[in-house]
Amino acid sequence: MKEILCDITALKYHRTPPQALLLCPPMPRVETDRRRDRLRSNPTAAELLGLPLYLLVTSRNERACGATVRQRLFLGELPTGSIVEGLHGYDVVSPLMAVFTVSRRLSDLATLLLLSELCSSFSPCSLPERLERALEETVVDHPQLASMKWERCPATDKDEASLWRRPRLVSSEDLWRFCHEIAPYRGGKRFGNIARHVVQDAASPFEVEAALLIALPRNMGGEGMRIKGMNVKIVLSERAKRLVDSEAVYADILLESADGDIQVVLECQGKGTHGERGVNDSDAVRMTALQSMGYTVYLLTHDQISDEAKFSVTFKSICRDLDAPYYPKTPDEEEAERKLRGELFISWEKLGSINEPNGQDRTLRPQWRVVPDK
Repeated sequence: MKEILCDITALKYHRTPPQALLLCPPMPRVETDRRRDRLRSNPTAAELLGLPLYLLVTSRNERACGATVRQRLFLGELPTGSIVEGLHGYDVVSPLMAVFTVSRRLSDLATLLLLSELCSSFSPCSLPERLERALEETVVDHPQLASMKWERCPATDKDEASLWRRPRLVSSEDLWRFCHEIAPYRGGKRFGNIARHVVQDAASPFEVEAALLIALPRNMGGEGMRIKGMNVKIVLSERAKRLVDSEAVYADILLESADGDIQVVLECQGKGTHGERGVNDSDAVRMTALQSMGYTVYLLTHDQISDEAKFSVTFKSICRDLDAPYYPKTPDEEEAERKLRGELFISWEKLGSINEPNGQDRTLRPQWRVVPDK
C-alpha cells in the first residue's frame, strides 16, 4: 500500500502547479528510509513540500510524531474520493480531506479561506528557486497538462508572482457531499457550518476578502448582503460590443437589488489579476461598456476594503445605488467586524501553518467564529 500524504503536506501538493510537480524527482518511501537521510536530501520533500512530511494512517499502532515524518490518525471509513493518486511514489488525500485534516488546528476563518480557495480559480504558491529556474528553462510536455490549465498571474513583484490561475479544484456538489459524509466525525459538524459561507468562483484572494466583507452575516462581521455571483459572464449589447472587442465580459462581483431591477458590478483592482497598472485601458473600456448597458460599476482597491472607514463609505454608496436600506451596526456587530478584519487580511501562502493566523499563537487573542444557525 502506498503511503498517503495529508495535512499541510497534501495542501502544499494541491497548491503546486502540475508543470512544477512533473519536474520534481520521486520521493523515497518512508518505510524503506528508516534513518530518513534520503528524505532529508530529497528536494521534493525538503524544499517543495517541506518537512516534516505528514502521512495519513488508519491505525493507532502506525501513529508516530517525528522531526521528519508525522502521522495523522483517521479512524473510520474515509469519505468518497478522499484518496487520489499522486506523483513521486505517494498517494495524496483529496483537497477537501487536506483542508479537513488541517482545520483541526485552525481558526474558523482560516478554514473558510482555504475552502474558498479550493472552490475558486487561484492558488498561492511560491516555488523553490531551483524549481523556478528549471520551470523557466524547461518545456514540460505531459498529456495531463492540457486539461489542468495552470498559468501564472501577471505580477511585478515576488509576492504577486506566487499567484497562479487554475480551474477550481472542488465543485459545490463535491463540497456538500464531503460535508455530509464527514459530519459524524470529530470536527465534521464545525466543518459543515463553515462550508455554508464559502465564496465560490473567485479569481483572487482579494475577491474572496471583498466577498466575505460584503456577504457574511452581520453577527459574523460582514454586511449581510447577498451576492448574485462571482466572475459572472455578462453578454454585451450591440452598442456595448462596439466598445469592447468581445461578445461578453465578466463581472468580478455582481450585486442585485431586491426586485432584480438594479445591478451593481464590483471590479476588484489588484495587480495579481489586472496587471501592473491596476486599471488599464481595457478595464476602463469594459467599465464604460457595462455602464452603457445600465450597470453601475465600482472599482475596488485593496486599500478600500482593508480600511474600515473607506469600506464603510463605499458600501453605503453601493446600498444607495441598489436602493437598499443601510442600518448602523450594533456594538456587538462592530466587535464582530473588528475580529473578522483582525484575521482576514493575511498572507494566503501561510494558511494552514501551525502558527496561523498572522504568525501568532491563536490562543492569545479573540478569534473570529462561525455562528451556527439555531
